[in-house]
Amino acid sequence: MGAMLVAGALLSGLAPAHAIVAGRIGGGSAGPHTVMLVSTRGASCSGTAIAPDLILTAAHCVGPAGDYAVALVGGSTPRLIPALRVVVHPRFDPDQYRNRHPTPDIALVKLAEALPSSIRPATMASTTTLPQAGTEFLIAGYGMAADGDDNTAGTLRCVSLASIGTTGGIMARLSPSIGLAGACTGDSGGPAFQSGKLSGVIGWATGPNGARGCGGVTGITLVGLNRDWIDATARKLGSPLN
Repeated sequence: MGAMLVAGALLSGLAPAHAIVAGRIGGGSAGPHTVMLVSTRGASCSGTAIAPDLILTAAHCVGPAGDYAVALVGGSTPRLIPALRVVVHPRFDPDQYRNRHPTPDIALVKLAEALPSSIRPATMASTTTLPQAGTEFLIAGYGMAADGDDNTAGTLRCVSLASIGTTGGIMARLSPSIGLAGACTGDSGGPAFQSGKLSGVIGWATGPNGARGCGGVTGITLVGLNRDWIDATARKLGSPLN
């Protein structure tokens, strides 16, 4: 399964994020809520269950034309649950990684059937306050463990990162306290949990010192700032949130 193709830069070195660098196998507390998305374009991303048949992911993962599905890979026989409908946030700009103007990089995927009971809807954050520097987040995804290493994709991993600032008033920037760690190819759309609540959607990553690649800084679109749209769209799709 191919990794998400890298788009242009949002800031110097930024590109849509892809797998967890320096993470541990398994999703930790994020594991029961995290899924892998695949498409007929040969691309893969990550996402979070927020209702039994509804996934929150990154808009750049599902914006291009194609057929999408959740790939259930934890059992002995992998299977797909097709997407019935995809709704991208109306203010998302697919050129944001080129023009350096951040927009809400989020989308909802309505599935053809409910997910298995082993995958549980996450509780979403509702705060509109930007996270303070040092706030800890747990991110998870099915992407690569090293930049360009396709053989490491398709395994759920997670890692804890701290907030180091915000971008455009809608995204938080996360970074390890030491060394390299963070999102990489295939992690786009994956969750960022804070205090047990889904607080962000992985959107982009850089390498060390802002270079292209993985393990430097991870960018997340903050969920709380977009709850009104998420809740209203979920209702329209027939999957109201608790």
